[in-house]
Amino acid sequence: MKEEKLTWKDVVRNALLELGGQGHLSEINKIVKGHPKTKTNPTWQDTIRRVVRQYKIFEPVLPEKSGIYKVVEEISLKPESQGFTKEPEVDHGIAQGMLVTLGKIYGYETYAPPHDQTIRTFQDKPLRDFVTVSNCTSIFKGPNLAKIREVDTLWFDEDDYGLFPVYAFEVEETTRVKSGLDRLLKIPRRFPAQFFIIGPSAKEKDLFNQYVSQTPFREFRDRFIFRLYKELEELYNSALVHNERREQFGIIGKGG
Repeated sequence: MKEEKLTWKDVVRNALLELGGQGHLSEINKIVKGHPKTKTNPTWQDTIRRVVRQYKIFEPVLPEKSGIYKVVEEISLKPESQGFTKEPEVDHGIAQGMLVTLGKIYGYETYAPPHDQTIRTFQDKPLRDFVTVSNCTSIFKGPNLAKIREVDTLWFDEDDYGLFPVYAFEVEETTRVKSGLDRLLKIPRRFPAQFFIIGPSAKEKDLFNQYVSQTPFREFRDRFIFRLYKELEELYNSALVHNERREQFGIIGKGG
């Protein structure tokens, strides 16, 4: 891969591997200095500091605030076909698992709330095994951070300065549709993200249509999309088949 095509995640990972798997921020900076990506980012050192805190593959070395980070290889997972169970709590985790898996297939970095990563499972594994972004704090600085961090699933892309949200998903039962819309609207307007509510039935869809016709959502109606569980299930399972056939053909996707 050409140097300028590497992501900041790739650049920092390569620098740490060159350092033997772990190193101080100052050592990472010395290696990265002069990289083509630094030419389009005058605050690249700040970007590196954010990167090691955001991605799950980078972990701080004790003591806390030592400034030393190590590379932790991502767990290799092979997701399988999946359906919903009609058990709300179980299905919530299934929906999030499908969404983060789809995000990876499509080449995005993925996030789920820390609490959900721990308590929710997908195909007998904790949700944390499927996400790639552990911390989104530096992306969403501001008074709405606490609510944004609880959005069920986020997909991120990267520009010269780092990660930014492209898609945001809330998985909601009837009583929570409005809460999900409220959380999505907390994502700053400077990010042109598409917002999704994922629900199990027409009841949630009817509520969604009702709410997006009202203030404050009406102004942003074109940013909201509702999808049923069955539509998510169809997309997920067809994407798995396509991804497997693509790999068998010999084409490597953006997600690696």
